[in-house]
Amino acid sequence: MPESVDTRRLKLTNEERTEGVLLGFRCLECDTVIFGPGTFCQRCTSAKLEPMEFSQTGILYSYTVVRIPSAGWPGPVPYILAQVELSEGPQVLAELVDCLEDALEIGMPVELTLQLVQGEDSSAAKVVYKWRPANQPSPTAEVDP
Repeated sequence: MPESVDTRRLKLTNEERTEGVLLGFRCLECDTVIFGPGTFCQRCTSAKLEPMEFSQTGILYSYTVVRIPSAGWPGPVPYILAQVELSEGPQVLAELVDCLEDALEIGMPVELTLQLVQGEDSSAAKVVYKWRPANQPSPTAEVDP
C-alpha cells in the first residue's frame, strides 16, 4: 500500500490513502507557525513547539513554470511549481495541477490534492501533496491496496 512521501509533512487520513492533511508546528512562545518538521522556532528559537494540522486551502503567492526539470522528475513537463500561502500563515511549495498557465493569478484560491506517484516498482509508490485551483470537482484518486 502506498505511503506518504514524507510523514513529517503529510499525514494520510483515510484507509484508501486519498485524503490527508499537511503538518507543522506552532510556537508556544511567539505563536509563529511552521510547515513541516522543526526542533525550534524559526523566529524566536524557542523549543516549545506544539504539533498542528493545517487547513487544506490557501492562496497562490508565487509560481514558476518549470520547462527543464531536475533529473528524475516523474511528471509531465512543463509543470507549474506553486508557492502557496496557507490560511494559517506558512508558505508551502508544491506542484500546481489541473490549471493552465494562462489561468494563473497571484492570489487565486487553491486547495490541497493528493496524487499517487509510482516508483520503479509497486512497493515504491508514494502519495504526494500538490495544489489545484479551488472549487473544481475533485478527481478520483486511484490507489491500489
